[in-house]
Parts: sequence; structure tokens; C-alpha cells
Amino acid sequence: MPFASNEDVPVAYAGSPLERAFEWTSALRASRASVLLVLLWAGVLALDASTGRLVSVSSLYLLPLRFTTWCLGRVAGLLSGGAGVILTLVMNGFGDGLSAQASSIPVTVAVWNAGMRIFAVVFVILFVGAFRRTFDRERAVARVDPLTGLGNRRSFVIESRRLSRERNPDNPVLLCGLIDIDNFKQVNDLHGHAAGDEALRFAAGALRAATRQDDALARIGGDEFAFCLLVANEHVAKKKCQEIHERVSAALTKQRSEATCSLGASAQNTLGAAFCVADDALYAAKSAGKGTWRFQV
Repeated sequence: MPFASNEDVPVAYAGSPLERAFEWTSALRASRASVLLVLLWAGVLALDASTGRLVSVSSLYLLPLRFTTWCLGRVAGLLSGGAGVILTLVMNGFGDGLSAQASSIPVTVAVWNAGMRIFAVVFVILFVGAFRRTFDRERAVARVDPLTGLGNRRSFVIESRRLSRERNPDNPVLLCGLIDIDNFKQVNDLHGHAAGDEALRFAAGALRAATRQDDALARIGGDEFAFCLLVANEHVAKKKCQEIHERVSAALTKQRSEATCSLGASAQNTLGAAFCVADDALYAAKSAGKGTWRFQV
């Protein structure tokens, strides 16, 4: 089962504080990140203005600059970085904290110092942008089952918890289910592992076709799949279970193998409880002769 008990299992990556910060900020919605960024930029600019031209706080600008690029992308980073450079030059002058009008600061030096600031800003933005793309790519690879293209167990728990938080009056019911490919070992023994892999891909494709893009889908074991989605009521949940079972069964029949599928599903108040009941429902479906489905509350 994706969940070990009736309680939601914490799945946050237990890394360093910096790694946890990367995970948290990468999951921020753009609207929420924008609000935080406005407050952060305003705080740094206010501090810079209050300290005067002789006290440098240039390093503090790296925090909102990196945060902007990380959360909103390179274009947003370049725009905010350019605006930040202009504002700091206006507030502090072109000569590293001294007035640009001071006779001791030649124009060439002032231009050089401004150019160095711009170069540093662009370098940080490009570096953070490249790191974010690499981070997203590696995280996606770590959360995807390479054979079927569905999520793996870890990503499924994360996405299921997200759906649990997103329940709303239109779709208040959290439907959770498990699918087991019947006679999978027989397919492998009679036709080889390539046929078994093909059966898994057929089942995954049918499961994906029967659900929405935002639903949580995963291959959580050798021949076991899981799904979690929001529906309007219990009646709709039962119809969706029937649809999923029919589509996966049809896909396996199309493959012309001995494989069928059993499905068990439930809708409870917590994810852990839902999957515990779904596991019992799956057992009941397999005990009834396989190739069928059960929905329990």
C-alpha cells in the first residue's frame, strides 16, 4: 500500500535545511511566490535606503534575486535584477557607495563599477536558472517509473496528499484505488518478460486515458498500480471505478494475453484509511475470481 497506516505518512525529503528549502520553494505557486518576493525586495530596498551610501548591503540583494529566478524564471530574474541595479545606482551612486558626482570618482571608474554589478547580476541569474532546470529534471526522473511513465510510490504519496488538501465543494470526495494485474506471472512465464512489460505499459496507458491530468497515478509495485482523484460524490466514485476497470481490462484483452485486472477502491476522510479499505476491497475482488472490481466505504 502507498500508505503504511491510517495516518498520512510524511514524505518530505530529510536532507539539509538548504535542500529542504529547495524542495519547498520549488513547490510554491507563482501567486504566493510573487507576494513573498514583493515583501523581500521591499525589505532589502528599505534597508539599503536607510543605511545610506557609505554602508554597502549589496550582498543582501542576492537573496531576492536568486529567489525570483528560482521561483519565477530567468526572465523575471533579469527584469527584477535590472530594476534592482538601477535603484541601487540611484540610491548609492556609481562609485561603490560614494556619490557619482564626487570628483574623486572618475566617470570611467563609475561606469566600470556599474558594469561589474550588471555582470554579477546576469551571472547569478543564469547560474540559478540553469540549476533550477537541472533540479527539476532530476527530480522528475526520481519520481517517474521508467517502464510505464507513471509516477512511482514516492511521487504518488506526494500527489495524493496534494489532492487531499485541494478538496472543494464541487469535488469533496477523495477516491483512492488499487489495481492488480491478474495472472501476471503466467504471462511472464509463457511469453517472456517483454510481454509482461508490454502488459504493464498497456495497463498504464489505459489508466492514464481514464483519468485527468491532475489525478495521482502510479505504479507502486511489480504489477500493482494506484490512483487517487477527486470526484463529486460516492455515486460518481463508483462509476469512475467501473470505467477505470473496464478500460484497463480492455487494454489487456487487446494485448491478447492471459492477464486481467482486479480493482479495489474506497473513499474515506484520510488517505491512510482510504487505502486500507481499498486494499481490503482489492482482496475481495481477487477472492471473487479475479478480473472484477469492488468499491467499499
